[in-house]
Amino acid sequence: MTKDTLDKSSDRAQSLYKGLVVLQCFSEGHATMTLSEVADTVGMNRATTRRFLLTLVDLGYLSLEGKRYTLTPKVMTLGYNYLSNLPWWQLANPVAEEISRTLSESCSIGVLSRDQLIFVARAQGPRALTINLSPGRVVPVHTAGIGRVLLADLSDDEQQQFFERNPPTGLTPYTVTDVSKIRGALRDIKQQGYAIVDQELEVGLLAIAVPIRDSRGRAVAAIGISTQAQRRTRDELVNDLLPVLKNGAAKVSQLM
Repeated sequence: MTKDTLDKSSDRAQSLYKGLVVLQCFSEGHATMTLSEVADTVGMNRATTRRFLLTLVDLGYLSLEGKRYTLTPKVMTLGYNYLSNLPWWQLANPVAEEISRTLSESCSIGVLSRDQLIFVARAQGPRALTINLSPGRVVPVHTAGIGRVLLADLSDDEQQQFFERNPPTGLTPYTVTDVSKIRGALRDIKQQGYAIVDQELEVGLLAIAVPIRDSRGRAVAAIGISTQAQRRTRDELVNDLLPVLKNGAAKVSQLM
């Protein structure tokens, strides 16, 4: 976290901003952290960081055991408040579950929020995947089928600005990190109406996704299927899974 990121204009509540930055540094792989680790991550001095950590402990969002701070289940209420106020979410969840039952595959719904792909729904198929795509999970946008669909709906300028802010990184040997190649793929996705991502998020993971559009035709979310590459071919995704996925996306769009 850079100093420039924290030094926002004077009309922002700096304490609230910095407190949320501290809370957000507790991510996957960093579920428990010391004061020094948090301070280094967010780029603040130890005294300031300690005040924010202890305030979050008092509010119940963190617990302190010894020298290590850990998230508490209370943080889930923040996500629940968001989800419970989304009318389309209440309608989309049963659709994802229906798709999962029909195809015997895992089905997810995701949204793009401040350059982050966030999974807001997950219907687990009968065959468990090694990767965790549960609600609230954040993954690099360009590596996921749902993320690619949402990026494809952005204008050329918006895409360029996105990749300037978020240079692609490689997660597997198959991850495409060349921006020009990714943007070429996005043009194809926009034209064909779906995205297939082959082992770019995790080795062995194959995904297909389509947009969920609002009444104005904007892709406000995307719905996708994740499966194992050794179980399905790309042709099977298009011929067998895509029609069911499109039908599910259309149901949610109509219910909106």
